[in-house]
Amino acid sequence: MKNANNPKKSKHKVLRIVFRAIVFILVLAIYVGASAYGVCAVVFWGPSPSFRNSLVATAMETSVGRILPRLYFSSAEIDKLVEETKVREIDPDQDVDVSQIVINPITDSADDDEWADHPDGIRIEHVKGATYNGYMMIIRDPSRVYVATSSNFKNGQAGKKIMDVYEREGAVAAINGGGFPDANGNGNGDVPTGLTFSKGVKVWGSDYTSDSGVVGFDTDNKLIVGTFSAAKAYKKNIRDCVAFGPILVMNGEPMTTSGSGGSLNPRTGIGQRADGAVLFLVIEGRIPTSLGATYRDMIELFVRFGAVNACNLDGGSSTSLIYNGEHINQSASLYGPRRLPTFFMVRPLEE
Repeated sequence: MKNANNPKKSKHKVLRIVFRAIVFILVLAIYVGASAYGVCAVVFWGPSPSFRNSLVATAMETSVGRILPRLYFSSAEIDKLVEETKVREIDPDQDVDVSQIVINPITDSADDDEWADHPDGIRIEHVKGATYNGYMMIIRDPSRVYVATSSNFKNGQAGKKIMDVYEREGAVAAINGGGFPDANGNGNGDVPTGLTFSKGVKVWGSDYTSDSGVVGFDTDNKLIVGTFSAAKAYKKNIRDCVAFGPILVMNGEPMTTSGSGGSLNPRTGIGQRADGAVLFLVIEGRIPTSLGATYRDMIELFVRFGAVNACNLDGGSSTSLIYNGEHINQSASLYGPRRLPTFFMVRPLEE
């Protein structure tokens, strides 16, 4: 009589099950991959050029997602598609007209309805569009806004998360600032990209190479946007600035956009009204309740809130807004806020 519990047969049976499971998983993976490729192909090569362009631009603004368009288009084709969603670049010789900003002394007048219920000089409005949710923070006194940095950028230290710098500075509000090297989404925020001034000192950037987008404050607390180098920044009496872009509003003129006006992504921007009040704009994105905003959306919001000058800042997973020790927006990253080199901070009211 044969042994029903033959160990060799049991072993072979287990191996067959494992082999079949592996084959099934491989076939399923191939099927899912092929299906996904086909679905994306329908979207990318489908009947809506504007949607295609927006999708390509959205993917190309992410550090990791930019690999997807490259499966369907050449580099030249991608550059052309992205170009069709861009914001018009300003003339490098165009300058900010600071006379459009008139900052009157801050008073405690009870007749000022806007600030009657905001004794700390900060208020937040919820903003909403077809594809986004976000927040516009308005800071009454522009002298309270400045650039804070993670480090002196001389020792190779990784950047810090926004809450850590916020607490170190003793600030009451903060947003993320300029860009940083971020190859394949692995940047650690150790250094900024482009011209950076903090508290009146140049901490990064070239004296004579102009950056295409610079935004910050001069010693008169007026927001300056433009294309300039450190040498020109000294002439403009810049006290705090970062480099990013595009510039969205300049001298009261909204920049024009082509195509869809940009991709749908989390966004951060900064602007200033004619009375000097500073605007912090933060848009949530890449979450079910908010896909994100385009540059055109940002321009429309800044114009609605009276911005004379405004500029886009680093967005995506960097987008963060802090107020009174709390994260106001939902981060696009599952891992929370990233390590960054620069931030715009708001000092507490003077006692």
